[in-house]
Amino acid sequence: MKRGFLVGIVCLAFTLSLLGAEKEVYVVGLDAAFPPFTWVEEGQFRGFDVEVMEAIAELQGFRVEFRDLPWATIITALAQGKIDVIASGLTLTCERDQVVDFSLPYWEVDQAVLVREDSQLNAITAFFGTSVGAQAGTTGYQWIEDNLLGKAPGLSLRPYETYDLAVSDLEAGRIAAVLCDTDTAQGFVDAGRRVKIVGIVKTGEQYAYAVTGGDPYGLLPRINEGLRQLYQSGRWAELVNRYFPGRPVSPVPLKRTELCE
Repeated sequence: MKRGFLVGIVCLAFTLSLLGAEKEVYVVGLDAAFPPFTWVEEGQFRGFDVEVMEAIAELQGFRVEFRDLPWATIITALAQGKIDVIASGLTLTCERDQVVDFSLPYWEVDQAVLVREDSQLNAITAFFGTSVGAQAGTTGYQWIEDNLLGKAPGLSLRPYETYDLAVSDLEAGRIAAVLCDTDTAQGFVDAGRRVKIVGIVKTGEQYAYAVTGGDPYGLLPRINEGLRQLYQSGRWAELVNRYFPGRPVSPVPLKRTELCE
């Protein structure tokens, strides 16, 4: 065979081997202002999703490093290979499923309506003739766009880079309400922020971890198996009880409810 042909065969074999290769260290993208799932404390990444990913990595024999990214661009970063995993309260949706591959679900949430603690607004009046906030790129923001904008009289929607910034503006009176994932909303209340929950929008969402489309490193089976191991060992219950006191502990992985073509 000619030398050029041999070189081509070698390059093809090398490329194919990379497609199924495992890495020693995976870069996990997160939103560092999304407690109790992910945040930064004294320069260190903390939170439920951080500890879950660290535990899965330990059980499955790989390492992880975390990288804070703007939520509005985090899926693009994953699709472009700048990170390997998203682990930060990411809702599984069919739209996202076209771009990334999801693990089995591990958490269930709805959307909570937050107002200032001295506000007289309720879950309905909060969206009439008011300015409301939500984090850009989230399912809460999308829900308002799809269901309320142009329908609720006088409603305006303000995007925020993080929910922490949205809640700060809510406390300052610059907006009337924030729509936020239920556990994160409760986290703001528990942290002493001057806000309260006045209603729940039943969206029936599920969180899952996401990897690059096609799962080039074969990471999804390891994540799913790691979730099973965490639950069976009792470590999952320990984490849930520590971060979400009083919340029932459900077996994981969960059955996926969002079925996409």
